Amino acid sequence: MNSDLSLVSATYSRALLTKEGIVVKTQGPVTDAYENNPNNGKNTFSFITGCFTCLDTDIECDPSSVGLLPNNTLIPFRRILNAKSLSKSTQNNSSSNAGQSNGRNSSMDTPDKKINTFDSDNEDTRDCLIELTFVVPSGNDIVPRKLNLSIEYVPTVTTTGPTRENMSSTSSEDDRELNSLDDTENIVETILQRSFEGIKRHKSILVVINPYGGKGKARKLYETKCHPILASTECKIDIAYTKYAKHAMDIAKEIDLEKYDTIACASGDGIPYEIINGLYQRPDHVAAFNKLTVTQLPCGSGNAMSISCHWTNNPSYAALCLVKSNEARIDMMCCSQESYANESPRLSFLSQTYGVIAESDINTEFIRWMGPSRFELGVAVTVLQGRKYPCDLYVKYAVKDKKDIQIHYIEHKNKTTLLFDREVTTPEERNAKLATNNDLTEDDFKLKYNLNDDIPQDWERLNPDISNNLQIFYTGKMPYMAADTKFFPAALPSDGSFDMVITDSRTPLTKITPILLSLDKGTHILEPEVIHAKILAYRLVPRIQEGLFSVDGEKFPLETMQVEILPRLVKTLLVNGSYIDSEFDTMV
Repeated sequence: MNSDLSLVSATYSRALLTKEGIVVKTQGPVTDAYENNPNNGKNTFSFITGCFTCLDTDIECDPSSVGLLPNNTLIPFRRILNAKSLSKSTQNNSSSNAGQSNGRNSSMDTPDKKINTFDSDNEDTRDCLIELTFVVPSGNDIVPRKLNLSIEYVPTVTTTGPTRENMSSTSSEDDRELNSLDDTENIVETILQRSFEGIKRHKSILVVINPYGGKGKARKLYETKCHPILASTECKIDIAYTKYAKHAMDIAKEIDLEKYDTIACASGDGIPYEIINGLYQRPDHVAAFNKLTVTQLPCGSGNAMSISCHWTNNPSYAALCLVKSNEARIDMMCCSQESYANESPRLSFLSQTYGVIAESDINTEFIRWMGPSRFELGVAVTVLQGRKYPCDLYVKYAVKDKKDIQIHYIEHKNKTTLLFDREVTTPEERNAKLATNNDLTEDDFKLKYNLNDDIPQDWERLNPDISNNLQIFYTGKMPYMAADTKFFPAALPSDGSFDMVITDSRTPLTKITPILLSLDKGTHILEPEVIHAKILAYRLVPRIQEGLFSVDGEKFPLETMQVEILPRLVKTLLVNGSYIDSEFDTMV
């Protein structure tokens, strides 16, 4: 290696660009990507030092490597947040005469040009100086870090420019094109393309924070665990704090659609519910749902949306998912009751429940400080009391038989898998398919069934012997209702249906107990005492004097409720374009 490269190596780690990511060949120091600077007039954050030996996994790493990135470490593209080319001035003039050595073009000497160093022993190798920002494990979280690299350019695994997507080519024609690529900006663009393949970069995000969420910790969780990751990708970020009940709904009603493309709810599940319904009540709701993506950063006590969509309830990992996940449309459930249907029905993204679950959810608000265990306690007490919740229930079924549900699940899950399989379709084809499904019209918001009409003839009435003794009535659209509650393992993002689960209060305690204990695995729906079906709509007429409905964790009045599916209404962010794998297709 020549003397110029030796100077570069003093401050830059040598690295290799590969199909899987960037391999750091020589040990180098890693610094905070979001530095704590008390003089910058902005919010500041501090990080504990992370370890970097296993960037391709989420497991705990060897603490002996703290502060240095070991040799031959792979930084996968999915962990890369940003890359920037470094100019001559950035190097502290360590290679000020680089342009006059080894036959380089004299144009490289000008200060506004980026430096590329050539290995004299291999004319096909290009060295590009970049600043790489990526995430590393730090305890239970991930944090952003920066590393200065001298990237060796390898023609057979690199693209020819910012518009090319081919991953490798060994043809002589391609090699000639690739060897002509001499500027660092194109290498940076190649890295960014692979790091954000099929994903929108530089999002414009409105973060809505409920400062009282998560036992009052929501703001701190966002600031310390989420914001540094989002800021490292150069996303445009504005923050709004909710100040009163339903404030998030007002924020969504008034949001400037031209200003943002993403609303991130740093909260529990209540704020996503309010945001979705605020957008729904806008006169221009078609444009709102076509433009905006709604997602969750799990900073509350109930984070079902993040668990189901981001596959995690850890705020830092969810922030990475926010910038790395695919946009996808998910079905909504539209609720109508006499007290509000004429003004505006309510959209439900998560669940509706009547009976034991509703009572346990809402009536334990006074012990919210207990966290998720309050809900489990409430269910146990109500079940032991043997309470029943009679009603009349009419259902429009999509799939009624349990065996057919598994067939339905596998068929629709495979459709999603094929859509996002890199080996099956190119990024352009995937984006084209998604684009064709992204444009809504007013017709997509029209309800098929009116609350005031008679029950349609193709709806079925649930056996009164069961409905008169109903214990749990629970319908939902996402697999997880809490971190340890996989209540709807057969739920899918956009299969045009939602799941219904019912239990009978006459079920012996010896039977209901193992059912409740299996909620974490999702196998409760296989039990013969549990009714499970895929449905398109229902009408529930309660026959009790006191009680309530719970919709997405919100208290709703005890009056006739009608719900129907509205397919593919809301854009959100899903890891690999799908919900978390519930393993329902392997249940027997």
